[in-house]
Amino acid sequence: NSLISGVAPQMQLSVGETLGRYEIQAELGSGGMGTVYEAIDNTLQRKVAIKVLKPNAITDADGVERFKREVKAIAGLSHPNIISLYDFAEQEGTHYAVMEFADGTTLDKCIESFSRNRAIEIALGMAEGLSAAHDGGIIHRDIKPGNILVGGRNKNAKIADYGISRVATLDATMTIKGTLIYQAPELSRGER
Repeated sequence: NSLISGVAPQMQLSVGETLGRYEIQAELGSGGMGTVYEAIDNTLQRKVAIKVLKPNAITDADGVERFKREVKAIAGLSHPNIISLYDFAEQEGTHYAVMEFADGTTLDKCIESFSRNRAIEIALGMAEGLSAAHDGGIIHRDIKPGNILVGGRNKNAKIADYGISRVATLDATMTIKGTLIYQAPELSRGER
């Protein structure tokens, strides 16, 4: 294992490398904001997911502070249908969030196999999770099948990837972000 030091933030992590106390096990996927890895928390001996932010996701000090405020707000959410956030850290210019590891796959990869009753169960779980987030002042802004985890030992649908979410009380204007085909029409028109 090597401690990531002096490594350029855009460099991909390899199996066996460590980021803080977390040992990388596998790459799970990559998106616009960052790359997600499966890792082991060497202190607590549990499996976690780590999202390493891409350098272009946070370009200035204001962006870093805004992201930290949003992460703190999301960390306050606790619901069985929302992926839990455990930690947010920075090491050598690499910003990363440590989250609950949810066994299973994304909804877009398995939606065709669900019965009507299971589809309703998943939709209700998503609605409950979103309601809890809204009660906590968090607006996700990128709900789509690729951001919902289901299956495996995970009986509940889990909402993931709050990377472009907004804290309602901190953001008076809604900017257009997210996956266009999943946006509400009023958001695309610049309305609330």
